[in-house]
Amino acid sequence: MSIERVSIQSAHILEGVLKKSQSDRGVVICHPHPLYGGSMNNNVVYAIEEGFYAKGFTTLRFNFRGVGSSNGYYDEGDGEVDDLVASVEFLKSRLDGNAVIVLAGYSFGAWICSRAAVKTDNIFAMFLVAYPFAFYETTELKRFNKKIFFVGGEHDDISPLDALLKFYREFPVVEKYLKIIPTDHFYLGKEQEITAFIKENI
Repeated sequence: MSIERVSIQSAHILEGVLKKSQSDRGVVICHPHPLYGGSMNNNVVYAIEEGFYAKGFTTLRFNFRGVGSSNGYYDEGDGEVDDLVASVEFLKSRLDGNAVIVLAGYSFGAWICSRAAVKTDNIFAMFLVAYPFAFYETTELKRFNKKIFFVGGEHDDISPLDALLKFYREFPVVEKYLKIIPTDHFYLGKEQEITAFIKENI
């Protein structure tokens, strides 16, 4: 296992952690809301990282601007989209030219993934945990037409189950996958169910 602390150039310098595995596939993982304690050192972020790494993906988790040692300030989601796009380009620079790239995010991070996917070339799939339907729109998410994975909690008030199920039923993408876990928004003690879902389906 090769773990490297890296610096990513967005509008600001961002800190990240790169776990190198195979060079033909990679995933960038986005953390929850910066103003509510979200960072790359989050239980769900770790669970996603563990699952993808087990499947041979090189993984990159990073802190959005203003979080941890990343420079800058929270930017209402706009700058954070730029941070993700910059992180994808950084990851691509460490992989083969035709590498498969997945965007993964939890809560606020899932929303950022949906917005960045339409601005980034050659995204193979998205893996979204607790997409915050109660707070953010789904305009960009509806435009995504590739493989997509949703994880939701039965008792999540940020990502209400009925909103997730309605969106999933109506979403026209052919390759879509759904995992419902008996938990609230924080997935405490349920992390391995996320990891297992990745191992079984990616």
